[in-house]
Amino acid sequence: MAIDNPLDAFDQHCMKEGEPQLPTKIARLVGSTGAKLAFPDGGLALEILLKVADALFDKDSTKERVTKMWEMVKSEFEHVDTTKADHADVQRAIQLAFAYDWRERNDQKRARYMKLIGNALRSEEQIQDVASFIQTIEQLNDRDVTVLKVLNTIMNKEGDWKSQMNSVTGNVMKNHPNTFIQRAQELTVQIAMALGQATESNLYTREIGYGVCCRLQGFGLAHEIDVQARELPLTNYSFRLSTEGLMLLKLLGEKVPNYDHYFQPLRRA
Repeated sequence: MAIDNPLDAFDQHCMKEGEPQLPTKIARLVGSTGAKLAFPDGGLALEILLKVADALFDKDSTKERVTKMWEMVKSEFEHVDTTKADHADVQRAIQLAFAYDWRERNDQKRARYMKLIGNALRSEEQIQDVASFIQTIEQLNDRDVTVLKVLNTIMNKEGDWKSQMNSVTGNVMKNHPNTFIQRAQELTVQIAMALGQATESNLYTREIGYGVCCRLQGFGLAHEIDVQARELPLTNYSFRLSTEGLMLLKLLGEKVPNYDHYFQPLRRA
């Protein structure tokens, strides 16, 4: 008798009888009439469940992925003898990267893990909490990373910081909040476009981009700039990168203008 629920069908065929021998059982299921009866929707449910099973239980695919990951890690250690990074911190970061990659099987995130670790090892400054940055990347989705890059492009331009007189220290480099406030409309439009929204009529909801920016603020990567009371859903908003956001982008290989200004307050002109 056919089992109506695809998850129940998968459980019945592959996950019972103690320790599951998934590769063998799934192969039998795919080639059997029972598969068609269990998954009458054309096989989409089965396809999804097979990929899940492969990620969790198939030893060959896991070994292949771990081996590739290991080769990527080794390629980043050419100059490890001269690194300023804390060895224990980097070790933990690598262990986390392996664990996350095995669990998620996300090639884009894996590439980010490796780029971040490699750049932390090669950095001329000592990067603190490399493992924490790996944890942050694991939680960021593609839209988060996209918006983080837009913030860098729109709210962190060359020449934003100006020399201003300070009565105590003399001339110092500063960035006035109007720099960010005046770019609110440009930011909302560029974020909407980056997220695939149609902006031609200007009647698009700002709430999608605003929500992503708030997520980034929750991760400590951005700060909201107070513009005005927002009338939903068409009022613009303004955010800027935090020092954590700036450093993360730099570790991911992005060009980050004004980086030194943020990390050297009261820098003289």
